[in-house]
Amino acid sequence: MRRSLPHLLTLRTLPLGVLIVSTGSMLACRNASGLDSATIHPNLTELRSEWIVTPGEANRWALIKNDNLPTLTGSQEWLNYMHFLEEKFAEYGAVDGVKNSWQFERWYTSEDDSEWSLVSNGAPVRVASYGAYSGSTPAEGITADLIYYDHDNPPESIEGKVVVIPTRPHPSPPFSEDYLINYAFNDYEYATDADTLPAPFEFVDPTESFTFDIWWQLAQGLDKIPAQGKASGAVIVYDMAYERTKGLYTFPVPERYDAPTVILSREDGAAVIADARAGKRATLRLEASTETATAYQYIAYLPGADYGTPDDEQIVLVNHTDGPSITQDNGALGLLAIVKYFSNIPQADRPRTLKIFLDCRHYMPGLESAFSDVDWFTRHPEAKNKIVAMIQTEHLGEMDHREVDGRVEPTGYAEQSYLWTRNNDILIEAAKQAVDQYGWSRAQVSVPERAGSRGGLQQVWWGVGALGQADTGYYNCDVWHCLDLPGFGLGGFLGHYWSPAATIERWNKDLFVSQSTTMTELTGVLMSADLDAIQSQGSVDSFLDHTNRDEQFNKAP
Repeated sequence: MRRSLPHLLTLRTLPLGVLIVSTGSMLACRNASGLDSATIHPNLTELRSEWIVTPGEANRWALIKNDNLPTLTGSQEWLNYMHFLEEKFAEYGAVDGVKNSWQFERWYTSEDDSEWSLVSNGAPVRVASYGAYSGSTPAEGITADLIYYDHDNPPESIEGKVVVIPTRPHPSPPFSEDYLINYAFNDYEYATDADTLPAPFEFVDPTESFTFDIWWQLAQGLDKIPAQGKASGAVIVYDMAYERTKGLYTFPVPERYDAPTVILSREDGAAVIADARAGKRATLRLEASTETATAYQYIAYLPGADYGTPDDEQIVLVNHTDGPSITQDNGALGLLAIVKYFSNIPQADRPRTLKIFLDCRHYMPGLESAFSDVDWFTRHPEAKNKIVAMIQTEHLGEMDHREVDGRVEPTGYAEQSYLWTRNNDILIEAAKQAVDQYGWSRAQVSVPERAGSRGGLQQVWWGVGALGQADTGYYNCDVWHCLDLPGFGLGGFLGHYWSPAATIERWNKDLFVSQSTTMTELTGVLMSADLDAIQSQGSVDSFLDHTNRDEQFNKAP
């Protein structure tokens, strides 16, 4: 049974003065665990409003990213965004910045339709986007017979043809366990505005919110079909209106494949599907280029009291920097808000160093694993030794959207987002209090290592946050290193934020402030806590045994 979402604004904004709130209850928890509060600078545990990022400041930061969409690794736009970040971190006291760099073959085409087009049965077709790393055609394009790809009864051969592939529809009830684990809300430890969230493990109707619908369609790995079948080209038709499909960027980003691909919306794809069923011909054009480009991870430090000595302890602040939209990925701006705050506390009063680690591999071909040998921690394994905790931020300030009569419309809610932490009562309680204290709307506090409040699986800690996880067999620790750290991670659920069409107009600065302030508070927890007291108790009852995400990209859902 579906739970309908009432259409009212649930995003809570707090006057800035409200941010000066005692965290005494959390401090009491930490004291009971052995913290010597007499040695702690008071502004580590009680945030000062004048040091916290303001909505106006957050908006100015976001405009820099917005003006450089898409920020894809190696592009001039990404370099512009990185230059801004590096200058701002330095302004707030970060030192010893280094670029861990390497070169790769970057594939690119125009972000408008000047270099890609489709003519089907003599009629021009409106193209929504292109398949990244899908190959290239001559300026005149390629002309070939169309062939329809029926997932239930695939053609014997697509070789030499332009294959038309629709996304698979959502399954009908009863839903499989794997589907509900991966394409519905999981259980959680705690949630703000829980009455506005669909119940865990219930189907989310795309007409109410397309949070999971877009992930279902992207995760089908349809780009593999034309490459494996030696098609001359491909047309992928998403079951989405044009406004949702425009600019849609391929994810996960494949290794380059030689089957030039364009992407169509539901309404534009219908006629092309009919042409393919009838065996008509089409001309597909995708003029793409490649260049040798430089990628790099950026590492810098906000020094703590013991920085540069053998006693130095570091909290790693980690995030991806590459992505097509205003929030994919803007986590570095959240980290910037954290560093800005702690830069106001004298170095001698900062018990631990903040290590800034900005990754760049998320939208590179083959994703992170393809470049694991050049990763900072692979090249510098000794760098792991000083790290004692972690903070991860990605996808801040997102609003929830739905499709109505072919248009993208806000639902009036913040996009649901996760605040992950480890299986430790002090960390869990701190997370619960912080999301309430700072007005983080529709936040789900999740602890993947244990059962949720309803006894079910909690959401896996994705992305670069795996750096802090234990080696349970779920994560590829050859890529992520799995340092088994106490910490917190923030991840918005993206929904509408997979393309450059998701610009600053569809981003909320007040939500960004509430989320980044929450993470600032929790950084203070890690900065001041007794390390022995906040270690994870480990996984219980195999609650990390989720369906393997990687497998979903290699086989049909």
